[in-house]
Amino acid sequence: MASAQYAVFLGCIVDTPVMGQLRVRTNSALGVDRSTGRIIGVTEQPELSSAELVSAWVGRIVASEAVEAVSLTADQFLMPGLIDTHTHAPQFAFLGIGHDLPLMDWLNKYTFKHESEFKDADLARSFYKDVIARIVRNGVTFAAYYGTIHLESNRVLAQTIRQIGQRAYVGKVCMDANSPAYYSESTEDSLRDTEEFIGQVLGDQVDEEQKRLVTPIITPRFVPTCSHECLEGLGALAEKYQLPVQSHLCENPSEIEFARSCFPDSPSYAHIYHKYGLLNSRTIMAHCVHLSDSEIALMRESKASISHCPNSNFSLGSGIADIRRFISEGIPVGLGTDVGGGYTPSILDAMRMAAAANRALIAFRRDSSDSQPAQGSSDKPLEAAEALFLATQGGARVMGMDEQLGSLDANKLFDAIVVDMNAPNSPVPPVDATPAVRDAERPDEAWRLRLEQFVFLADDRNISRVYVNGRLIHST
Repeated sequence: MASAQYAVFLGCIVDTPVMGQLRVRTNSALGVDRSTGRIIGVTEQPELSSAELVSAWVGRIVASEAVEAVSLTADQFLMPGLIDTHTHAPQFAFLGIGHDLPLMDWLNKYTFKHESEFKDADLARSFYKDVIARIVRNGVTFAAYYGTIHLESNRVLAQTIRQIGQRAYVGKVCMDANSPAYYSESTEDSLRDTEEFIGQVLGDQVDEEQKRLVTPIITPRFVPTCSHECLEGLGALAEKYQLPVQSHLCENPSEIEFARSCFPDSPSYAHIYHKYGLLNSRTIMAHCVHLSDSEIALMRESKASISHCPNSNFSLGSGIADIRRFISEGIPVGLGTDVGGGYTPSILDAMRMAAAANRALIAFRRDSSDSQPAQGSSDKPLEAAEALFLATQGGARVMGMDEQLGSLDANKLFDAIVVDMNAPNSPVPPVDATPAVRDAERPDEAWRLRLEQFVFLADDRNISRVYVNGRLIHST
């Protein structure tokens, strides 16, 4: 009955609408209107049939043949799709390589060389299909992608994402300064191709706006590789088309020094983006490991967001971002894999790494007599429910879509995954082998412990089904 207009999911529903608050609805029904991709209702402890539930949700009688019931097993649960707020699609070409190098050396030895190869659009056609499929298999329903400087290959990336059915921001990377001769562009070409890419992506999609899956995102690689004129032009395009913006900020000390040397009149790295209209409520800045107090204040005042990329921050030795402080300052924070600075496309790994980074920062402060939490920070360990929030509702807020995505509530878009804790070869032990879960006094407590296991043990084998906009795009 996959052709039925409505689907009703029956079983356990898990989400985190608020930071740190795990919501577990153990015996519930969730309805989806496949024609709109939206959730039409959620009912706990349902007593009606699926067709009767749909009829109640939509306010009119709906025939049973128009409704497909999707029953979850006792080891499965439905949750919001995972959101990757920062990744580089072409860098899968050297995934897991170069992690003995600091950022700038890694860029020069591997990144620019391999990205330059995407001047060949045929390479993009064969390569990106496998990349996007792999990311989707990891339960990522929405991602912010960096492409390369090449117009046609970026269009291929956007088309591939749309064909597979994932939701995405896709950016044509801009770099007209301090770049290798074999991988650079003129300011004129950079701005012209960016605007053409915007037109292509928006023009290729004929669905109404609420169904649009792929959105162009303004993408200066980072300050050192962009001229004054390029940044100014990109800021103007972001304003003209009201598009999101993504870039890197304060990832590594040598990068910060390089950026400041390129714009010596700016009071800080973050102020450079702000000057050119690239730091606002639609902006996603990756890393932000070494933000100064004034930059944190500017991020807050600008309503910009942060993509926390702990795997990459560890792997390239960049440092540890104090996300507790960012959150306390009211700065939205989500998680990013930052492939290939990070060595895996798994947002589950990003959750685990975020918890590890938080604990490492706490341990450093404990063992350093002169190191205390900064104002607004905290030595409270990051809990599994908080990591889950960052990967879902928090990520949706970073992407500017928290009213549409991130939790499983009526009227939101149905971007979701079915998790199977008893999948073949599952890395998560069964309930019978976990006494704390098996002997829990209440079902919600058992599920809380089970969710902790999901965050710290699960992988792509546990992602049974992936839905975007109400449509199944992957199943095992």
